[in-house]
Amino acid sequence: MQTTGLMVVLAITMALMIGIACDGPGPSERTESDVSSAAPALNPTPTPTGAAISVPSPTKSSIDGATWILESIDGQAPIAGTYTTLTVNGPHFGGFDGCNFFGGRHESGRPIINADGDISAPPFGGTAVGCMSPPGILDQADRYVEAMQQGAKARVVDDQLHIVDRSGEVVLVFVRQPPLAGRPMDLVGTSWRLVDDDVTYGAGTTTLLFLDSRAATGTTACRDYTVGYTASNGRIRMPDQGMSGSTEACSRDAVKREHRFVEDFGWANEYSIHQVEGSERLSVRTSKGKTLTFEPLPQLAGAIFDTRWRLTRFLETRSDGSGMTRPKNTDLVPGADVTAAFAEGSVEGSFGCHSYAYRAVGGDGTTLIGGDGTIFNDDATLSTKNSCDDQRTVSPQQRQYLDFMAASERYHVFGDRLVILTRAGDGLVFQSAAGN
Repeated sequence: MQTTGLMVVLAITMALMIGIACDGPGPSERTESDVSSAAPALNPTPTPTGAAISVPSPTKSSIDGATWILESIDGQAPIAGTYTTLTVNGPHFGGFDGCNFFGGRHESGRPIINADGDISAPPFGGTAVGCMSPPGILDQADRYVEAMQQGAKARVVDDQLHIVDRSGEVVLVFVRQPPLAGRPMDLVGTSWRLVDDDVTYGAGTTTLLFLDSRAATGTTACRDYTVGYTASNGRIRMPDQGMSGSTEACSRDAVKREHRFVEDFGWANEYSIHQVEGSERLSVRTSKGKTLTFEPLPQLAGAIFDTRWRLTRFLETRSDGSGMTRPKNTDLVPGADVTAAFAEGSVEGSFGCHSYAYRAVGGDGTTLIGGDGTIFNDDATLSTKNSCDDQRTVSPQQRQYLDFMAASERYHVFGDRLVILTRAGDGLVFQSAAGN
């Protein structure tokens, strides 16, 4: 393929991706979706700046570094519900076509758009995840391709990015996306509650805890969830999502709100932390243009001591085919029934008809569980008691629990959930027994 026009390449990329991959709602949960052959035409209402005009004069406004949102194709607004972006930064370009991410770069360092506005494209690639296709998205992709011509130029006019063909007509108009307020910060160990004033996702039920640099967990209106994520320089991606437990105990409304949150949150793309009335807020903007706002969810010092906890699931680190380590939910099998109660010098509990206790080796005054979120089970001895009438042995999952507890390193209490993490990055998730 020749590299004579960036937008030609992007258009063809979009057409290929949409044609191949539009078979699900998001990057993690996908459902089959048929695209009607009788899809409606594009919105015929033109945007004010979308009509064909003569080539605008170049300006000194920056194209590089901004995120540009597609506003019109040949003077017509994109289909409602679609969201297409473009970013250019020196020799790099990328974006989101409503279904997939795409991008590439010039190995030589040559800029994608030079000082005269001439566009040249390097080799490119893209993802192939699914999307929920609004009616007409394939027609829109075809129109996008048809609008591209070789020899395209880029100009910035009144904070809009115009792509102009060889005849001098504006074929694409992008608007600059405003940056998120605040700045990116380290997320590890922070916990949050979704601000949901219109109860889209279930008021007060959606929480988020960043366990480490690759895994986060939380609650929804129905079930608990875990995500694998990466975050750097204000960009955040969540390629993995997993739910825990069954929806049988949840109302239909709660399941609907859970699915809505998981779908939206799975498209996370940017984040920042900023101040609102003296309190921090976490903003997460998705690739589809939605912004989710979270407020701090306090982790109270010593809250681990205040209740008896019931184990609900394991968080196990697994390596995928690419070599990346990702979290995986493992629910308890029926009959495991693990509980725990924590004191500064001991951890006591039961699993089925067995009981167990970790106690400080040094006796009174030795701290195993710190009020600062630390656990020192290396300094503990384990004792167990079998009270089973049939003298049954410890199950593999109960043994796994004891092994995880022996390797525990730190803990987080957020809401009515307790997460204990091991040195290897595995975890145990508990719920307050009073909340069951």
